[in-house]
Amino acid sequence: MTYGQPTEPNATTPLPDATPQGPGIAPATPIPPQYPISQQPWGTPGWPGPPPTNPPKGPGLAVASVLLALIGAGLPLLPIDLAGLRHYLTLPFGLAGLALAIIGCTGHRRGQPMAVVGVMLSVPVLILGAYLTVNIIAR
Repeated sequence: MTYGQPTEPNATTPLPDATPQGPGIAPATPIPPQYPISQQPWGTPGWPGPPPTNPPKGPGLAVASVLLALIGAGLPLLPIDLAGLRHYLTLPFGLAGLALAIIGCTGHRRGQPMAVVGVMLSVPVLILGAYLTVNIIAR
């Protein structure tokens, strides 16, 4: 079957009769034959066009990056004894938050604005961690 050329009507389905019934009714024009509707190869019944794409991935990475950045910013300020570790704790949280935020910004994902916020929070945490580390080493 080639596209654009009409096909023969199906022999099993009868066409409606176009002749009027009863006296005094003028004959009507015959009804043209019913041609089947050809669909595109990717079409499914009831859905025009190409198949739907996969839904975007969730905002989990963006949320995780924001949480890691907030934890990294707040951890040095906690009143607990972290002798010798307090100055280095911001770096792993800042690096992990920045990595997750960059991954959250790429691709077809929801929550990309939150991933940008994660980048904006992780960079100052990294700067804070670098500042604390340089100050501890310089002593």
